[in-house]
Amino acid sequence: MKNNYLKRRTFLTTSALAGAGLSIGFNFMPEAAFAAGTVTLEKSGVKLGLWVRISPDGIITLIAPSSEMGQGVNTSLSMILAEELEADWSKIKTETAPANSDFKNPDQPMQLTGGSASIKGFWEPLREVGAAAREMLKTAAAQKWDVPVSECKAQSGQIIHAEKGVLNYGELATVAGKLDVPSDPPLKAEIDFRLIGKPLPSLDFPDKVTGKAQYGIDVRLPGMLFGTVRQSPVFGGEVLSYDEAAAKKITGVKAIVPVPNGIAVVADNTWHAKKGMEALNPQFQGGVTQDLDSTKVSKILRTALDDEGKEEIKAEQVLDLEYEVPYLAHATMEPMNCTANVGKNFCEVWAPTQNQEMSMDVTEDITGLDEDQIQIHTTLLGGGFGRRIEVDYVTQAVTVSKVLQKPVQLIWMREEDMQHDFYRPASMSRFQIGLGTDGLPVQWENQLALPSILKRYIPPMGWIGFDPTSTEGASELPYDIPDFDCDYSMVDIGVPVGFWRSVGSSHNAFYTECALDESVHAANQDPFEYRRKLLEEAPRFRKVLEEVAQKAKWGRKLPEGHGLGIALHKSFGSIVGAVLEISANGSNEIKLHKAWLSIDCGKVINPDTIRAQMQGGFIFGLSAALGEEITLKDGRIEQSNFNDYSVLRMNGAPEISVSIIESGEEIGGVGEPGTPLAAPALANAIFAATGKRYRSLPLSKHGIVLA
Repeated sequence: MKNNYLKRRTFLTTSALAGAGLSIGFNFMPEAAFAAGTVTLEKSGVKLGLWVRISPDGIITLIAPSSEMGQGVNTSLSMILAEELEADWSKIKTETAPANSDFKNPDQPMQLTGGSASIKGFWEPLREVGAAAREMLKTAAAQKWDVPVSECKAQSGQIIHAEKGVLNYGELATVAGKLDVPSDPPLKAEIDFRLIGKPLPSLDFPDKVTGKAQYGIDVRLPGMLFGTVRQSPVFGGEVLSYDEAAAKKITGVKAIVPVPNGIAVVADNTWHAKKGMEALNPQFQGGVTQDLDSTKVSKILRTALDDEGKEEIKAEQVLDLEYEVPYLAHATMEPMNCTANVGKNFCEVWAPTQNQEMSMDVTEDITGLDEDQIQIHTTLLGGGFGRRIEVDYVTQAVTVSKVLQKPVQLIWMREEDMQHDFYRPASMSRFQIGLGTDGLPVQWENQLALPSILKRYIPPMGWIGFDPTSTEGASELPYDIPDFDCDYSMVDIGVPVGFWRSVGSSHNAFYTECALDESVHAANQDPFEYRRKLLEEAPRFRKVLEEVAQKAKWGRKLPEGHGLGIALHKSFGSIVGAVLEISANGSNEIKLHKAWLSIDCGKVINPDTIRAQMQGGFIFGLSAALGEEITLKDGRIEQSNFNDYSVLRMNGAPEISVSIIESGEEIGGVGEPGTPLAAPALANAIFAATGKRYRSLPLSKHGIVLA
């Protein structure tokens, strides 16, 4: 059923672009606020509610509300708009929206990009915006020709009349911009879509190929200085001492500035700042993790599970299992960076951020300026994966610029980035699974122990010991299990944790799908058929499972030493099935041959984007399962760079085939759902090939290496 966004939200045009085109959008304020005069165009300027601009040259610009970090969101959102607008695709451009609550995602409480929610959240609003602009352009043409609107047709950036001829959108934009916005414009029937569902190349490919694309680290301003930071290696520690005189002897060093959690060196270029930091040699004291190491982390998690206790089960067979995964870094290719220019009455920030709202909040707090004196420019992100939801690097850049009253680009060295992340939580999971006489589960008891991500954002969750991001992917399963329970123990360890691509599903899919595979083995049944039996009441899941099994030719005779692993999981509204074929020799060497993925994400916008994100997400998960691990010694992170934080290389990645099931159901995400399947599919494939079951990650800890 269509949501009447135009009826529930106020759509706006602005005279600020009078004579220069049409600008249209919506905002989330209730109409009563406008009626009361509490929000006005004059006060908020041209940024209020302006989502689409059509200029006299016919260029259509989408002010994209989501951050572009390689997930293709600018292209997919533009496709939604262009479809309803009947735009000429070659005329579409994008800009990332400024920090403003009018651009928050309807499905989220903040203006941020996360949770694979961009397409889901903006599908309906952007259709309404596009349809409204289309109708305004038709009305403008009808007035110009003095004909009924019903005789005007919008097509490929033009309004066409059988007798009067053709007018381009650019010719009509200025007149259309003076019209009232229709309150309930008709939306296209899906059968008439000409862009949505079609594979279109990303709009930002040309700029990325030519180097024109601007990432945060590319920002350059007149008179800009460059800085880097050093923070306490023990989390929560403070600066004890440093050699400022030695640092200032380094060529180009301009200033030493204390920042939250550490100290910054500012110079005329990044290299001089780095050398200055080496000479500064800051020393730290204290911290909340001083005596912590990875062995103690495991002990804390195991103690929490022991306190929770196991469930006594009476069944034909009973499985008692324990799994564990480590902390993981985001390891984005572009390290944390931000450029800030703070003046007496203004502040501009250029940040590769997923979180414009919190970036604005911390900038207001540091500078003491009002929101209308601050501009947050979102650049392209060289990887996000949830790390750039945090704003620690923005806080530091704004702090330094405020002290110096000059533009400063702050860049973290890779070592700083690796050792001061907000990590994917380490966690542990236990199962007691009872199997009936037919070998199928009749009772499933699962206990989870891990730190909470959300309690830092929503403290009451810590008080009640509840965090849905910890249990997602484990608290509900599609399988028909008569007696099912999942309990969560929240633990406090002191290591900062945050959102990591696919969040709770990144570990819970490994736990649940491997535990289910162990049930399969105990029952001496086929992993595909076993799951299929448990999905009688879940037809969408069953279809995805059958699709991926068919694509992988499940049941075929495999070469000696080969094994197939299968997994099924739902996250962020999308159901994904995976089969991975590997081979193993007798010396713990394995080779990843091919992976098959099937996804039901409801409606399909751009199949090329879906395939790319499924492939990238699956490789992301394989990399973590094989070799990624953050460990601690004496309260400090041991890993420092890619030499000791091992990521999967191109020559080790398998061929990946993706099939898309368009169910027509509610839109699901695609940026994250490919990641959770990798670890269980890999572990299950290794078991199929070798008979060895690994219950902790990364697999490199067990001597597993890629051939």
